Amino acid sequence: MLQVVRRRVEVDAPIAAVLSLTLDAERYPEFAPSINATELVWHNRAEKKYLIRYTSTIPVINKTAVSEQEVHYDIASTTFNFRETKGNFGVFEGYRRLHALTDSRSAIESEVRYSFGGNKFMAALVNKATQGVVQSNLEHIQDGIRRLAEQGKADPLGTVLGKLQVTPQMLLEQGVSRDMLLGYGLDSFPFT
Repeated sequence: MLQVVRRRVEVDAPIAAVLSLTLDAERYPEFAPSINATELVWHNRAEKKYLIRYTSTIPVINKTAVSEQEVHYDIASTTFNFRETKGNFGVFEGYRRLHALTDSRSAIESEVRYSFGGNKFMAALVNKATQGVVQSNLEHIQDGIRRLAEQGKADPLGTVLGKLQVTPQMLLEQGVSRDMLLGYGLDSFPFT
């Protein structure tokens, strides 16, 4: 049986800043204490997905764990769907959706669904014990994105997209309108 953790937070910053920080998973160790390191393993721009390897400490047992998560992104709808492809869970998946509330205010809505495989009794015990860790990680990521965005510490969205080698033409092909590019501050995208 899947366990589910959900949370929504509002951010006093434009959606472009929140989108920049959400895309820049390599910065997650700055604000998620259990994440020691992240590494972009590969990025398939045509299919709008990338694989991130997280090295984390599991606080309950103080053990290092490695998880690889495939992230499918849709910049036009500011939606990120993720699933663990390698790690400790039987199932670990969910989404992060970003919403522009006003020109200077946004929201982050997240859901994580997870379970461990194996013996049902043991899996139930482990799932329940892990819920606090999953909830805490979700809160740290959302709160960290919120804090950095509100402090003006998000890299320009064009810079983050540049690291991922996403061009304006790719965004247009993915359904991002020219108005959205302007709204995201991408009118002077630093590469062609």
